[in-house]
Amino acid sequence: MQGLSATDSTGIVKKLVFLGAAILVAAQFVTSCSSVPGSVLARVGGDTVRVSEYEEMFLRTRQQPPHDQADREAFLETYIDYRVKLQEARAQGIDQTEAFRDEMQRYRDQLALTFLYQRDLIEPGVETLYNRRLEEIELQHILIKPSKVGTSQGDTSVAYETAREVHALAMAGEIPFDTLLRRYSEDGSRERTNGRLGWFIAGTSYPELDDMMYATKTGDVLPQPLRTVFGYHIFRVLDRKPSRQRLRPAHILARLDLENPNDTVAAHARLAPVLDSLDRGLATFEELAMRNSEDSLSGAAGGDLGWVNRGTNLEPNFEEALFNLGKGETSRIVRTAFGLHIVKVLDEEPPLPLAEQKDHLRGVYQNERFQTDLRNHLARLRAKYDYAVNTNVVRLILSRLDSTVTTSTPAWERRLQPKDLDAYLFRLSFGNVTVREVIEFSKPDASVQMRPITAGLLDTLCERAADRLVSLKETEDFERDIPAFRRLLREYEESTLITTLEDREIWSKAQSSDAEMKEWFDRNRDAFTWPARVQFAEIFSYAKPVVDELLDSLAAGADFTDIASRRTQRPGYFERKGVWDYVPLDKNTLSQRAVALPIGGVDGPISFENGFSLIKLLDRQPPRRKTWEEARAEVVSIYKEARVDELRRAWLAGLREKFGVEVWRGHLDNAFVSEQ
Repeated sequence: MQGLSATDSTGIVKKLVFLGAAILVAAQFVTSCSSVPGSVLARVGGDTVRVSEYEEMFLRTRQQPPHDQADREAFLETYIDYRVKLQEARAQGIDQTEAFRDEMQRYRDQLALTFLYQRDLIEPGVETLYNRRLEEIELQHILIKPSKVGTSQGDTSVAYETAREVHALAMAGEIPFDTLLRRYSEDGSRERTNGRLGWFIAGTSYPELDDMMYATKTGDVLPQPLRTVFGYHIFRVLDRKPSRQRLRPAHILARLDLENPNDTVAAHARLAPVLDSLDRGLATFEELAMRNSEDSLSGAAGGDLGWVNRGTNLEPNFEEALFNLGKGETSRIVRTAFGLHIVKVLDEEPPLPLAEQKDHLRGVYQNERFQTDLRNHLARLRAKYDYAVNTNVVRLILSRLDSTVTTSTPAWERRLQPKDLDAYLFRLSFGNVTVREVIEFSKPDASVQMRPITAGLLDTLCERAADRLVSLKETEDFERDIPAFRRLLREYEESTLITTLEDREIWSKAQSSDAEMKEWFDRNRDAFTWPARVQFAEIFSYAKPVVDELLDSLAAGADFTDIASRRTQRPGYFERKGVWDYVPLDKNTLSQRAVALPIGGVDGPISFENGFSLIKLLDRQPPRRKTWEEARAEVVSIYKEARVDELRRAWLAGLREKFGVEVWRGHLDNAFVSEQ
């Protein structure tokens, strides 16, 4: 491949791959033609490219209008390349192959289920979650634990029966709930709390609990016991209030020793005098945070952590302490995974509107409720379509097999007769499903492999197959009724056609040997260099007093490597004894300080990345050219991209000539008129 330089090749990675490179050589440009409407930009192999189509594709691809005329023209050429590739893919019959049709069917079905669940479950579920979260509910409970004596099944049954009896008494209301609690509850904290569990908000507990407590009036008992890992609970709603969702906290932090995180004595000793000063009014919270907090980022701002929402990645103990404080109130010392804190609420805002919470609530819903709602939804669909298992065929299958056969037994279905495989295993109102079809459906499902084939397993396989069929039945009209679905399906079809075509015509022809790439590298060695670099070791801590103490130890003769291997707090650098790989001189603040040191010299403390660093220069290297081994991965990427670009240019020029392209560049002035 002659005439390919490193300068040419380094820009290749910035070129468009999906739509192709802009090519002008084969186009016939017509600057004006009275017989061509201004709404027409080009004709490609007999197809017309109109301004409206061009605008739509531009905005979907770029997400914003063009910057200038050159941007408009470049995209038009790119889009023409896209259209000629589509015509070539169809001319080669790629869209008629079995592999392509199978791929499109798989994508269509998966996309349809996504739209279905979004419409029928996620969107209404998120709205319900938002409305519920406008209110918090305080609960009280009676806990019935499984007995520690006897079999687990017997224990659970006894506990369940007891819970049912106590729940019936509570619902009857003849005996006060508090009396039942003292008589039956096995919660170890009942004497201290009288069964009070605190305040709950939707999306933070069990879906079943949410459904019951938001449907229950204050003072009433929830309609049924709830089983958890602790036992059976009988709940009562004690109180309701508008929820507090958006607070602005501040904190003063004392970090724990990473080598001994369970030892809180030292951190408590540092934080207790701070709390005392706050209680006695000797300084403001902000002043104490700036002087004492070991969170250097928030400490510099007086402890201010900015606005936070309930349930948004807050450490549980911190969140509980925070939302139990009123505006302006300060907590006692709070333990979290990060250390010990004194927490203050600086400000409070009402809940954000649904539109501003939707992305977060969608995540909460999908994590907490989606699977429960999906199971219920599928059960309703099975009932809607009259799902019924053929129990006679189930018995027949089991009679053909012995207890050693599992779903992972090779070709286990061959033990069935052809007429067995053709018999229907379950039916729906729109058709019957055979044994053979259920077996084929179940093979990719890893969760049912290596399972003995029993009546229960066959019921499971039938149910899962039916769930997919009834769900897809619900999506039959999506192409007709949902424009966004239709558009995504068309875009996937076109992108798959082009990807398949380019794999065949370009990428498969772009392979090069190591010898070719090595020869090219030798001709362009000057393009592959290392800048001047330094290597240093670092001791990092979030607390400046710790760094000052370690600096004194170094001055007294302590070994830098030994301290770094034991005390550095930068994640991932314990095992490396604090050593950084070689980095350019201007990589960051540490490398810039390291440049001025002699080999073995130490500098610090240096304020860096929310903490403080001590560094020791280990080595420095002048600029040099990379070896073949060092540059190989980079060369492979650049060389292949350059080779692909060369092939693509010639190929697209040929396609333009093959299909014929006419362009009315002047008509671009009619595009994005409202944006000008």
